[in-house]
Amino acid sequence: MARREIETEELKKLELDVLIAFRDYCEENGIRYFFTGGTLLGAVRHGGFIPWDDDIDVVMPRKDYERFLAEYPKDGRYKVINRKFNKDFYAPYSKLVDTKTEIIEQKIRSIKGMGAFIDIFPLDGLGDSEEVAKANVRKSRKFFHYASFCRYPYFYFKGFKGFFKNFLIMYSFITKNLYFKAIDNLGAKHSFEEDLYVGCSFGYNKEREVLERSVFEGAVDMKFEGETFKVPVGYKAYLTSFYDDYMQLPPEEKRVTHHSFKAYWKE
Repeated sequence: MARREIETEELKKLELDVLIAFRDYCEENGIRYFFTGGTLLGAVRHGGFIPWDDDIDVVMPRKDYERFLAEYPKDGRYKVINRKFNKDFYAPYSKLVDTKTEIIEQKIRSIKGMGAFIDIFPLDGLGDSEEVAKANVRKSRKFFHYASFCRYPYFYFKGFKGFFKNFLIMYSFITKNLYFKAIDNLGAKHSFEEDLYVGCSFGYNKEREVLERSVFEGAVDMKFEGETFKVPVGYKAYLTSFYDDYMQLPPEEKRVTHHSFKAYWKE
């Protein structure tokens, strides 16, 4: 009997359930978290998911992030997946996964044990000047870029340029943990609690990730799909840094999801 595929709207509901479990655990245990990226934008502009997107991102100050990873229950429906718990994982952040579901990637390597998920990113100190902070982000992004080649299948690329890319993929398998360790070491040199500038050093928005610590010095409640979650007190400055005029909708041709996977129920 074929497994039932999970369509987009059902997937969003499952991801929201993961997020609610995450929120409840953090708030019961005094662990800080904030919405980030498109999830924060969706909360502010749409009151929930961005209509053409289906992911959920949260960020946690490094100490809270490490505590969450160490203490979150290892049994139960929802499970933490990252490179500490899964050698095939190819990123320096974590996911909280619904173990009753399975995700199969279409363009990159599938990760064993992956299901409907939320992404959890660490929030680090970056330095006491904007120049130093941006330099640290550039360095961290470079490490992440080289480590991320291991996401792709061998021989996925053809021709002369494909030969070079396939070499980078194999090289990345050997070196990815060194690059991820370098990202961790860079974060360890700075303090979220003390540095003037903070951010997710390897974040996809690159230098726009650099923000004054005051943005995260408190949280406010905000509705997302009818539930209440924490967003940074400086969310307007955050969204302006990431998206400029964040209330302006993008052109219709850019209103597409960035994911390329299919989700299934395991049973």
